[in-house]
Amino acid sequence: MATAQVNQAVILAAGMGTRIAKGGATEPKPLVRVGGLTLLKRAVLTARSQGVTRFVIVVGNESARVRASLAGDPDVAGLEIVFVENERFDLANGVSVLAARPYLQPGEFFLTMSDHIVEKSIYATLQHEPARGGLVLAVDRKLDTIFDMDDATKVRVGPHETIASIGKTIPEFDAVDTGVFRCDFALFDALDAVFRAKGNVSLSDGVQALAASGKARVADVGEAWWQDVDTVETKAHAEKMLFKSLTKKIDGPVSRHINRRFSKTITRLVMNTNIVPNHMTAVGLVVGIASAVVTAMATPASLWLIALGGVLYQVSSMIDGCDGEIARLKFKHSARGEWFDTISDDVINLGYQLAMGFALYRITGQTVWLHLGIASFVLGWFVAGSLYRKLIAEGKGTHLAVEWSFQQQTGWFARFCARLEFVAHRDFYALALMFLAIFGQLKVALVLSFATVAIVFAQWAVTTASEAAARRARQTAVTPD
Repeated sequence: MATAQVNQAVILAAGMGTRIAKGGATEPKPLVRVGGLTLLKRAVLTARSQGVTRFVIVVGNESARVRASLAGDPDVAGLEIVFVENERFDLANGVSVLAARPYLQPGEFFLTMSDHIVEKSIYATLQHEPARGGLVLAVDRKLDTIFDMDDATKVRVGPHETIASIGKTIPEFDAVDTGVFRCDFALFDALDAVFRAKGNVSLSDGVQALAASGKARVADVGEAWWQDVDTVETKAHAEKMLFKSLTKKIDGPVSRHINRRFSKTITRLVMNTNIVPNHMTAVGLVVGIASAVVTAMATPASLWLIALGGVLYQVSSMIDGCDGEIARLKFKHSARGEWFDTISDDVINLGYQLAMGFALYRITGQTVWLHLGIASFVLGWFVAGSLYRKLIAEGKGTHLAVEWSFQQQTGWFARFCARLEFVAHRDFYALALMFLAIFGQLKVALVLSFATVAIVFAQWAVTTASEAAARRARQTAVTPD
């Protein structure tokens, strides 16, 4: 049976945040900015990315400011957000959880803290783990990676992934609470029973009560990361982890060790401004076009323009990482932005190749270089246009989403392309072309550029032929003689 999708979440944002205030924070803790977003907004957008559309946010300390932070924010438009006032926010956090009960719709819900930054995959994990009349707590077993273990809520896991005990001071533990739960309404009954007996209740008290009846389980977050932000030090560590996560698994060594260092520096500088990914794409496009214009202006008396054009081309490649970083950091993904980035890359790359051919023609007087530049430009746009049609048909907007059928083959062409795949990555060829331009090897740069475009054209041709053959085979199977 498929697990029902959870679409509602409770976010606790009522606490006073005394420790981070001692570090100099002047705003209530939910409004502390980390990675360009307030903690509360990041909590909302992270959950939204995994299907949550309804939020019950419990506020208390400086509640008016916390409420106002999301009012009219276009980034949360379309979400149902209900604020709940907990006037006893000086008590333990379980009281805030109880305050949310009347405002939830029937069914299970996520529960999290506004000051916990988590990877979205943690929610994806819990979407597959039903509460079964109790709760499931996302836990981290990577104990050696916990930044502030003294403050962490520890968990001892029992048989069948049940919670044996939970608390900050338990003597034995094998996991740590990440602050994200998937819950049934039974949690409220457990919390209410403790509150009636003691006059106060923490969330851990409620979890322990459910654990006593075998209704509290754990789900391991695996390699996912998270961080509780309570102090200036944990805030800095959370931001460090956020920026570390911006490096993609597909990044090559050039991107990882050179381009990302540059682009992350720029992203840090602009993350707390109103700059959006499309702004950075536009900056990269302008610099890229400038690289082509400067290169095309080169003459025998101004060969230094070739080197400058190569440097600008590399700079545009490094800036190219900023739009994606801002999009991931601030949840600014859009189909329009993806297409803008894709087309901009093609304009820069093919325009630079055309400019190289024109510059070599002006310098040498040999038309072969101009013809080669034009051939690379025309062939490149032919392939790009074909890929655009394919992407539009599939509802995608980046060349990285194209599936090349030749990669599934075992012939010499597939093996040849696999060995040279790194050359087609923009981070590599932009750096290579820059060095060739600086050292006066523009002819080599143009030949290699044309060869790369020709190989991509061959890949497209093989893929197109393979897909056509597959369609004919399916049609023959459906309508046999």
